[in-house]
Amino acid sequence: MIRTIIGKDYIEIDEKNWDSEEFRSIKKIHLIKMNFIEPTVDKINRILKKYPNTNRFVVDNNIRLYNDVLKKTIKKYYVENNVNDNNILSFFRKNNKILFNFNNLSDLKKRFFLDNFIFYDILHNVEVVRMAEEDFDEKYDIIKNWNGNVIVY
Repeated sequence: MIRTIIGKDYIEIDEKNWDSEEFRSIKKIHLIKMNFIEPTVDKINRILKKYPNTNRFVVDNNIRLYNDVLKKTIKKYYVENNVNDNNILSFFRKNNKILFNFNNLSDLKKRFFLDNFIFYDILHNVEVVRMAEEDFDEKYDIIKNWNGNVIVY
């Protein structure tokens, strides 16, 4: 398991902060979430040029647009589940590169997916998860031998 640090290994870029000097000072960013309200090909390409050493990105909307741009590169992207997504099972079927964000689930769904049996299955099918510190601590014995990335919020 690799613990990904927010603000160092993982950042979120949108229209307000994409020219941030703070981000440019980071030598290599492991994951960048493109969090644009209105993504465009130009915005995506600007991020790719600004951060040439970053090979992994996160998106949660306008998947088709991101796919059209990123499939022409060697960059990998993960699709993140949205807040209280009611179609979580179809989300899993449609996307093969997933960032599963436990923080975006309702309390009931979160408890269900953190059940040990289900949690093992989630880890078997994804490469990146995002979770609260207390959930990370609770599941540490399971996560510590996993080959994926954990973003702790």
